[in-house]
Amino acid sequence: MVINNVAYSWAMVTLTAPALTGDNSEGSTLLNGVTAISWERKRNIQNNYGMGGEPVNRGFGNMTYTASITMDYNTQVALRALKGSLTQLGEFDLTISFANEMGTEDWTTETITLKGCIFSEDGMDVKQDDTTITKEFNLNPFKIILSTDAA
Repeated sequence: MVINNVAYSWAMVTLTAPALTGDNSEGSTLLNGVTAISWERKRNIQNNYGMGGEPVNRGFGNMTYTASITMDYNTQVALRALKGSLTQLGEFDLTISFANEMGTEDWTTETITLKGCIFSEDGMDVKQDDTTITKEFNLNPFKIILSTDAA
């Protein structure tokens, strides 16, 4: 989406995770070292076949949700300091917000809430000549809700 020749970009992303940061304010310094975030919602859709080997209708199966976060090592250390390990942090909601200027004083905000995230792993990836240490972690969300979804 482009409004006033400005596309959504990483600079417009803010993250909130009250269960981790202790407050609901955007841009908590605890999450400043996040360098990437991704999410996906999928529904299993299968064609059902009848006479002649042709599809006659479709069946809809379960929804699945996946998400990951890439953090620098300083952020990992700060999160580990809360409970000793990322795997001990328990469930938390992570809200991703994007704000884009529509006019002189109007802003539109999109939000995606990753509900019931929980880390199933802890670790480090680093190699010679790295100038920053980052690692991607699965968030294992229970559900993903977009601001455009019906309540």
